Amino acid sequence: MTHKADIVIFGSGIAGLWLFNRMKRAGYNALLLESKGIGGGQSVASQGIIHSGLKYAFAGKLNKLAESISAMPDLWRSALKGEGHVDLSAARVNADSQYLMIPKSSLGGLMGGLVKLVTKQALGNNVHEVKQADWPEEIKDSGFKGTVVFMDEPVLDAPSVIRALAEPYKECIRKIDTPDDPFGFLERHGIEAKEIVFTAAASNHEVASARSEDDGLATQKRPLLMGMMKPAPYPLYAHLVGNSDKPVATITTHEAADGSLVWYLGGGVAERDKDSDPNEVYAAAKKGFAKYLPKLDLSAVEWAVLPIDRVEGKSDIDGWMPDTPTIHSVGKTHYCWPTKLTFAPLLTERLMEKMSIGPSREASGAASDWSFLPDIDYALSPWDGVKEWTK
Repeated sequence: MTHKADIVIFGSGIAGLWLFNRMKRAGYNALLLESKGIGGGQSVASQGIIHSGLKYAFAGKLNKLAESISAMPDLWRSALKGEGHVDLSAARVNADSQYLMIPKSSLGGLMGGLVKLVTKQALGNNVHEVKQADWPEEIKDSGFKGTVVFMDEPVLDAPSVIRALAEPYKECIRKIDTPDDPFGFLERHGIEAKEIVFTAAASNHEVASARSEDDGLATQKRPLLMGMMKPAPYPLYAHLVGNSDKPVATITTHEAADGSLVWYLGGGVAERDKDSDPNEVYAAAKKGFAKYLPKLDLSAVEWAVLPIDRVEGKSDIDGWMPDTPTIHSVGKTHYCWPTKLTFAPLLTERLMEKMSIGPSREASGAASDWSFLPDIDYALSPWDGVKEWTK
């Protein structure tokens, strides 16, 4: 028996879910396939920051990357209000913005000039230096000395974004039990599609290579060893920045299933090989806290790490992410890397320019029954998947 689809998408990260949701809302017969859990991999492990490019501007990188990211927060805010191309009104916003925390020791010279430049004109955002009297009480009590900048970048709860995109059409999200052989899976189940899209970034290149569809395709891996700390003393969403081109640490706060608060730590503390000693992450975090949050009491906290391989299109600058999402198309098959959570909507827009289907074209409204394929549940968040925390 043949089962026809307008589009089959492999990979249920936020990039794949955004495209899937958009196609379903437009009346297309879409099937989304995932091998582990909905939102698993890099999406559920995301810090949920909808970057506007400001941290790159502060790092002296006011370039195409910063400019291409700058329009993204407003697009996401529309979706969160239920007014965008997808409806994210069911998703949770953890914070309206992150803060940029710059210690006094870094405010001279270049950094001081960049503070003035960016807070006045960079990228047209509502960015401003926060008067000390208006600092959040937690930052006041932390012993921090320096400048605090409001960044106008929302921080989302990634699991709730995943559910908001998936839940309306969950009957069309199914499990693939042979992720290494996606085309064989389609053939065995008699599934035919007008367009096939791969958004599972980690395995895309291997799939393309196996089909000799990798001519001209270049990707890169940028490893991370993300840190986790609980119980966090209070909610904090901040980039701790100094004179280097990347933050010393990026902190977001998440609630674990047991109700405890977790600080999820990226930035410089996580920029190391994913097989590194976890104690290197903990030591780097403690060093950063001692400088930026000297009154922070760490005596009762526990630690864990999450190894991640970020996979994306090859950047022209070694060690940096590319300026935009990457799409490698071979006929009606498209291999995609969103680069960042922020870029998920942009990836969908660019894909629709390449595909024969899309919201600007009339859809059939057909809806296949995919219940003959295995059902699949949502992926666990990183902090709920830790088997053992370290004192």
